[in-house]
Order: sequence, then C-alpha cells, then structure tokens
Amino acid sequence: MTVPEPTDSPAEEPLAGGFVADVVRVGDTVRRTPPANLDFVGALLHHLAGVGADLAPRHLGVDARGRQMLGYVAGRVPWRDSEDPAFFADAALVRLAELIRRLHDACAGTDLAGDAETVCHRDLSPKNTVYRDFPAGPLPVAFLDWDLAAPGRRIEDVAFAGWHWAPLGDGADPAELGRRCRVLCDAYDAAGPGLLPRGELTDVMLRQIESTWRTIDTSTDPAMRRLRKAGIGALIAHWQDWLKTNRPVAEAALAP
Repeated sequence: MTVPEPTDSPAEEPLAGGFVADVVRVGDTVRRTPPANLDFVGALLHHLAGVGADLAPRHLGVDARGRQMLGYVAGRVPWRDSEDPAFFADAALVRLAELIRRLHDACAGTDLAGDAETVCHRDLSPKNTVYRDFPAGPLPVAFLDWDLAAPGRRIEDVAFAGWHWAPLGDGADPAELGRRCRVLCDAYDAAGPGLLPRGELTDVMLRQIESTWRTIDTSTDPAMRRLRKAGIGALIAHWQDWLKTNRPVAEAALAP
C-alpha cells in the first residue's frame, strides 16, 4: 500500500548507524530502503502488532518514493563500535533473551512460520536493537531491521545474538563468550516451556559467522561491497578461526 504524503510533511532527519539501508526519520515515522521480502516483513510486523508482542516497529506501508514506512520507536541504539558496557551487561542480556523468546512464541505455529519452529529475525545485533533506560540500566525494548526475517529454528536467533553481544577475536576471552551465551540460554529457557538445544549453539554460531563473511566477500550488492572495502569480511573470517581454536573454553563456560 502506497501512502501519500501530506502537504505539511515534516522535514527528513537522517538517522545515524545505517550502513546497509538508507534510513531517515519523518515526524513519527521512519523511511528506509525496502527489503527484498517486503510483503513477508509487512505481514510479520502486522502479526506482531496484532498479538501485542510490542517488540518491533509498526509497518505503515510504502511512501510515494517507494520507501518502506515504519513507526518510529523511541530509545537509544548502540550502533557505534565502542559503546557503554551497560548495553552488554547481564541485565540487558536477560531482557534480550526474553524479547527473542517473545518473538518466537508469537510466531510458532503460524502460517508465517510454515513448517519451521518459528520465524527468526536473523540479524539480531546491538545496531538493530532499541534500548531504553530503566533502574537496572539500559535494556532492549524492540528490534529494528527485519530485512532477513524468515522461518527458522529458535536456536538460530539465540546463537546470532550470542556472537554479537560478546567480544570475539584477538584479546577477547572465550570463557566470557560462553558465559554470555549461557546467560542468554538460561533466560530464554526460563521465559517459557521447552529448552534450547544449547549443545548445538557453537556449531550454529560457526555456520552463521562463515555465512556472514562469505556473503560480504562474494556479494555484488553495493552495501556488501562497502562492508568488504571496510575490511568487515576479513574481520569476521578471523572471528571464525578464533572461535574454532577457542571452542573448548567457550563451551565449558556455556554448559549449565
């Protein structure tokens, strides 16, 4: 659905942090490059709003310039490479896991999930997460950038969050990676019935890390070329080698 612009439409305000899509704020809406699976994303966001999941922006259609229109979600997004450690504290990890669980439970058994366990976001990172301040510190309240959302397994989103909310590579502590993954898994399991197959978590992370750097290094998409030029593909490939080497330490810390 294309939404016409009012004659007194507010000025556009570029939003910081976008590296793949161009994103601007217009009043209480956000306009961004539409995803390839716009119909699926629109249906998913409508579903989440309809069941009161309260973890994603509202889908408002497409504007006159062909951009995806979303409701603006107030809060802070830790999009910089170096951010306040409070964004990665245990309280934030617990709330993150609870949001992921809420997403998965809201989509399990729906037509959107099809024969899969649920629908996964597939790109959970601090840069795609809105935080707000609470007495316990900054906590996640919503996820942005649903471009890669698709049917999948619950463990996939938890694994993806695991290697995005922990340091990896030279100088990082693999035991801390495992500990943070344990916090995520424990909080996810505590939020509803059924347990994650956490014994698969490291394998899932390694597949995701490899898929990410290979996509960056081989894609002809302009956004992927920008990431490649910035050295992101090579960095993530190094993370894969690091995790393979340090896997026993990480898994020992992950064990319940």
